[in-house]
Amino acid sequence: MAGSVIGVLFGLFLLFLVGQAFWKQIRFLLTVGLRMVLGGLFLLLVNYCAGPMGFTIGVNPASILTLGLLGFPGFLLLAALKFLV
Repeated sequence: MAGSVIGVLFGLFLLFLVGQAFWKQIRFLLTVGLRMVLGGLFLLLVNYCAGPMGFTIGVNPASILTLGLLGFPGFLLLAALKFLV
């Protein structure tokens, strides 16, 4: 009985250590994922509002990833590329 309790506690301790080791990477991925979702919604909103004036930015994985990683400067980059190309 005491051996199984110690085994469970040791397993929980190992799980805690592994979670601590990978927490920064998991938090980064969750943050970028949330920013990608918000960036995609922002692109849809920009296309909906500015589309009738002739300004649209393609909603694709590359542009959403750019917004997810760079944020608003990424949007400015996409807008500048839109005007240059």
